[in-house]
Amino acid sequence: MSTNTRTGFLGRLAALLTAALLATTAAVAFTSPASADDLGATSDDTLAEIEGAPWPEYGTGDADVDIAAAKLLLIHHGYDPHMDADRPIDFDAKMEASVNAYQVAGDLEETGRLDDETWLLLREQTFGEFGPGSSGPVVEAVQRLLNTKFAHHLATDGIYGPATEAAVRDAQEHFGIGVDGITGKYTFRALITYQDYDR
Repeated sequence: MSTNTRTGFLGRLAALLTAALLATTAAVAFTSPASADDLGATSDDTLAEIEGAPWPEYGTGDADVDIAAAKLLLIHHGYDPHMDADRPIDFDAKMEASVNAYQVAGDLEETGRLDDETWLLLREQTFGEFGPGSSGPVVEAVQRLLNTKFAHHLATDGIYGPATEAAVRDAQEHFGIGVDGITGKYTFRALITYQDYDR
């Protein structure tokens, strides 16, 4: 290969590598913020506090909005507990069966209860990209939690519209999470573990 040919080849290779690097940088810079909570605007102490808060544990016979939220997450993952429209907060035999099936599929101990490991798996497998424009049972779960724990009056329609975004922002401000209106892993855990509300 002649010097001119080698120089031309190396020049084209350098240009391609530069273009690829610029494209990657642009993609990272403009990636949707819906991938997580705004952790850059959340203190390490707040994150540690949220992660250190105990998950509530529920089993057959219990009733709570957290159970309704878990049912909706299970539906999202294909483990339908046949949510009773009249009593969505009840942990019944169908819910226990769905939790058992989910635990088996996730290589967890089969307890039939919403325990620490089950909540953690639900969070890890579910949250990351729920923000404006999202829809479905996970959004409905967030809406139900916000209505009960923060006295919002959102339609539980599973549509992440402006009202839901505003309610998430309100909850994030309350918890000290960087306010971005997107329900990520930390916002979800804070919503579930928050038990100091009027019942």
